[in-house]
Amino acid sequence: MTRDRHSHQTGSHSPAIASLGRPLFFIVGGLVVVTFVLGSAAIPIWGTVGVFGWLTMKGPVGEAIAARIHGEVEGEMAVPEEVYAELDDLRTRMLEMEERQDFAERLLADKKAEAGAEGAA
Repeated sequence: MTRDRHSHQTGSHSPAIASLGRPLFFIVGGLVVVTFVLGSAAIPIWGTVGVFGWLTMKGPVGEAIAARIHGEVEGEMAVPEEVYAELDDLRTRMLEMEERQDFAERLLADKKAEAGAEGAA
């Protein structure tokens, strides 16, 4: 299915736009709270946040977001097989560590039980 740049489907929103909405909501909400607390002293804070936001959107991050919104980036990035192999290796090592920890906990519990039994006698 090809999409025209200016086509709009009713009820469907780009995930990129949705992912921008939440952080933007919290940033603006935080700025509103700061404004109520600081009053007119918050004006430089608004300006600083606005300038940094503008610079961010003019840079590579903004270009990537724009490409995603315009549909120029299709699908997800492919993950190399080496990453999956390393992930499997890490999972195996984590399972071994969990087994070692369980063994050490059982060993400590046995020693505490023996010491408790000797103290009671």
